[in-house]
Amino acid sequence: MRTRAIATAAWLAAAASALALALALVLALAGCGRGGEDGVQRAEDAARAALGDVEVTACRVDDELQWPAATVRITNHTATTSSYVVQIAFEDGAGRQVTEGVAAAGSLPPGQDTLEQAQGTADPHGPVSCRIADVVRYAGP
Repeated sequence: MRTRAIATAAWLAAAASALALALALVLALAGCGRGGEDGVQRAEDAARAALGDVEVTACRVDDELQWPAATVRITNHTATTSSYVVQIAFEDGAGRQVTEGVAAAGSLPPGQDTLEQAQGTADPHGPVSCRIADVVRYAGP
């Protein structure tokens, strides 16, 4: 069980680094173009569209680790192959965020979907709800 927790924590650290890199790329690209405001608007529109590609299909506390876990369906509604990084907030019964997790999908072809897992890293001491906190979508090979 400890090996699984360590491996999960290492994967989450790598996914968080990928999320930070993707966010930096989106912010850098948002500043390009005719004007800063136009770039910011395009980035906001892209973020809203990417959010429509993701849904939480299951939210639970893992029996073995006692950490929250979410199953996320990612559907590529674009015309190009895309990669996704999805941040999930795990909240307790009072609506307070207990922890967060990341689900990722790489090189998802247009019109295709995939089920991915997001794993939190703290015991919520009770039931949880799952909320999509952020989605980064970028075109990929």
